[in-house]
Amino acid sequence: MRELARNDQRSYYIEGNTARKLNTAPQRVERPERKERIERPVNPKIANNSRRAKAFDLRYTVALVTATTLLFVFCINMLTLQATVTEQRKQVASKERQLNALKDENDETSKRLESSVDLTKVYDVAVNELGMVYPKNGQVVSYEASHPDYVKQFKDVPEK
Repeated sequence: MRELARNDQRSYYIEGNTARKLNTAPQRVERPERKERIERPVNPKIANNSRRAKAFDLRYTVALVTATTLLFVFCINMLTLQATVTEQRKQVASKERQLNALKDENDETSKRLESSVDLTKVYDVAVNELGMVYPKNGQVVSYEASHPDYVKQFKDVPEK
């Protein structure tokens, strides 16, 4: 009767396949004891390569230090060149601003000079006071100069 009473307490009715099982715990799986490693004979070439790969030899260290030093020198050189280029760009921009300012000033001065000269008065003084006349046919001589903007005459112009 005691068993019946105990079973009544534990059992209850659940429909379907999702009914849970009471008092179930996962089974412990015992691992077998580890066996000691069996020492196998090692190929001497493999052992030698293994030792060589693990060790830092002097050649590797010198090569690494040399490569690191060269990389550092190249980086410093690149940064120096970049700073120089940046400074030169700033100087070019400054010179361009000065050039534009001088061109503007030159244009203003040219306009002011052109507007200050009265060409009719110049013509009147040249013809009436100085006795100048327009050239006749054959009196005009063409001359090609290396700088067409400005010609300074030191001697007579040759006749062809």
